[in-house]
Amino acid sequence: MTESAISAHFTGVGGGLVMSMIAFSIVFIVIMGLMFTMMAMKHVCKAIDGCKKAPASGPAAPSAPSTPVAKAVAAPASEDDGELMAVISAAIAAMCGSAARVVSFAPVKAPAGSSWKFIGRVQNAEGFQD
Repeated sequence: MTESAISAHFTGVGGGLVMSMIAFSIVFIVIMGLMFTMMAMKHVCKAIDGCKKAPASGPAAPSAPSTPVAKAVAAPASEDDGELMAVISAAIAAMCGSAARVVSFAPVKAPAGSSWKFIGRVQNAEGFQD
């Protein structure tokens, strides 16, 4: 077959439809290949994680710790603010040195709306003002 005979199949409306079907088929075949690759990687990762956990066979007897472990507990609301101030001051002094000094502290409330949200809304609404 010559080039002119092959190109004759892709002229006109029928040729355009055939080319569209070929192009869409190629795209979907590539997408399915990517999907199968991701599914295979999921199984490979599970197998690798399973191999790492496999050597620890048999249940290990829990041993009692020789020293008691302190659990993190939320501080009660009526805790002395002076103690909290001392802890915060000590942490800042440890990180910044003795030049830093904490005079007071208060909880900071997050702003209701940030400028990032506002700019995002403005940019997404561009063209809708008319």
